[in-house]
Amino acid sequence: MHRELYKQNISSSERQELRRQKLLQEQRNRRLEQQDELRELPLLQRKESNGRSKYKKHNFQDLYGTEISLQFSEWMKEKPENLAEWFLVPCPKGQRCLVVSARGRTKMFSKNGRHRMSFKSILPGGGASVRSAGGFSILDCVYNEDMGAFYVLDVLWYGKQSFLDCEAQFRFFWLKSKFEELQEEEEYNTKNIENIKQFFLLESCDMCNDESIARALQCYPLWAENQPQLDGFLFYHKESSYTCGSTPLVCWLFPFMVNDVLQMSVSNQYEIPPNYSTPLFYMEEFDREMARKRQKWQSKKMDCSNDTDSLNSSICSNSQTNTGGMDYLKEELGERAEQQNTTEDMMMGGKQVDSLQHIMNAERLLELEGIAEL
Repeated sequence: MHRELYKQNISSSERQELRRQKLLQEQRNRRLEQQDELRELPLLQRKESNGRSKYKKHNFQDLYGTEISLQFSEWMKEKPENLAEWFLVPCPKGQRCLVVSARGRTKMFSKNGRHRMSFKSILPGGGASVRSAGGFSILDCVYNEDMGAFYVLDVLWYGKQSFLDCEAQFRFFWLKSKFEELQEEEEYNTKNIENIKQFFLLESCDMCNDESIARALQCYPLWAENQPQLDGFLFYHKESSYTCGSTPLVCWLFPFMVNDVLQMSVSNQYEIPPNYSTPLFYMEEFDREMARKRQKWQSKKMDCSNDTDSLNSSICSNSQTNTGGMDYLKEELGERAEQQNTTEDMMMGGKQVDSLQHIMNAERLLELEGIAEL
């Protein structure tokens, strides 16, 4: 009964299969056009002026251009006509990110392009591999903070070679072969190099292989001691190029949805939310909740911007008096910190701040305190 209702909610004009076929043909045509062209890195070279980087803020888009971004999945709202044309990739819980290795350093950027951390890695140009010290790579990853490790989903660039227009089956084959080569070197370097992060390649299961699919869907926990925990399953069309942005050629399902959408059994140990009835209804409610959160975040961001303008005015008006001005700023920052409700608490210079904007305010305050002490 539920499946009949589920199918009736999808109109022919909205069918993902039609959009997939159209997009696949466009990607095939583009690959043919670019087949004989040399692939270079003008887009990805950091812009410099007089030998120094032009950008002080380490945003991904500032450094490498706006044309490159993460590939995002759509809900798998209906079963594809031919499941044999797809890969299944189990995805752990964590923060989705782009990882860039170049010039002896490896950097993590959030899905919004913000720089999160720098470290060493065995990736080409990552700083921990002598064999590939001069390389350059961009990987699509999930960072699990509990494990302190990156789980690789896909590849955009590797060793100065672009894979954006390569098919998914080739990208996954390339990653598997390269990570097999790096495995021995990683085991050695993680014991001998400080500030190095580990990378684990997630298994891409061919939907033609019944054994690997059964293991991925029915095994619980999927990873030893349930670390990291499984978040859901990504489905990649074998012929799809890497699309910067949302695409119907990469789809997503939570474990408890798999049986209803694909009619494939999954482990019954995965928890089913109490508000789950049918896949479509849950997807719609989930999207509405995410939209509400985004709207709340945007409103909060606007409030932060207004607070910054007001704070800058306060700094200017009180800059002539060191001691009195500093007391005023401390009191104002304290009041605003109490008013802000955020999920992250961070420490800087002995002062507790709870947002990116408060970090910037705290840096300004610490700088003025240093001037006052002089």
